[in-house]
Amino acid sequence: MNAPVTFRLAYFMIRHHIRGGHRLLALMRPHWRNRTVDYKLSPALDFTVPIGRPENCCDLQALREYESEFLSNFCVAIRSLQKVTLFDCGADIGLFSASVCARSGNIARVLAFEPNCEVQDVLLRNLSRLPGGESFPVAVSDFGGYGKLVRPDYDASEHARYLAKTESGIPVITIDSLGIRGGDIAIKIDVEGGELAVLRGASETIRSAHAAVVAFESHPDVVTRTGVHPRDCLKLLAKLAPFRFVVAETNEQLNADSPKFPDDRIVNIVGSATVSCHLARYSENSLT
Repeated sequence: MNAPVTFRLAYFMIRHHIRGGHRLLALMRPHWRNRTVDYKLSPALDFTVPIGRPENCCDLQALREYESEFLSNFCVAIRSLQKVTLFDCGADIGLFSASVCARSGNIARVLAFEPNCEVQDVLLRNLSRLPGGESFPVAVSDFGGYGKLVRPDYDASEHARYLAKTESGIPVITIDSLGIRGGDIAIKIDVEGGELAVLRGASETIRSAHAAVVAFESHPDVVTRTGVHPRDCLKLLAKLAPFRFVVAETNEQLNADSPKFPDDRIVNIVGSATVSCHLARYSENSLT
């Protein structure tokens, strides 16, 4: 479906720095509550956006500019991999996975995990256009059970909600529980503070992979809330395979002991272990 005239007018105003564009969007969004717009991420790949949802209300230019440095580094990291299984943890409507597939021809399967029930219909539609696309309406962590999404004090948006363990509610699984072993894998994690738990729950999947790329967000407010530092994620991954890390936005090389770790801003960290992970780990263990 094409974008409404008022939607296009609002973005025209925003792009040309004409006052009132953002106000027009805010006024019209309630009228677009169930409205979706289809865009072309590439000549062969359509993508659906629910424009009535504030977190996803965007035009084609915004889609193409989405996390550009992060996506570029991620796609470079997976370039040498073959028949990649992509795990998208915190998939929302599937924009990250779709953007990767639009840029890369080596994705064989996309497994998307998103616990927010409000976006499931759009996520399913977008995944149906991706290779081997499959949606899991669950949260991902280091345990199997249930949880709920909690909104932090510092951010009222839907995207900022994080998982809290409960006795009932949203199903929670581990990546390891899917039983995917071997092959080339890529894991993107955007779970607002649960990154280390996701990695713990994916340890066997990563350890057994032929090659692996793992990417996750580092957010100073989230670190303050959880007390879990991104260094802990790097340390865990380094124990599983010979990873090399880079800050996607700056190309700065990182390790767990880097003296100038980017603690003061939101960044994405991309780790690559592009040799056979399980063979490298076996060789290391055989020497000790």
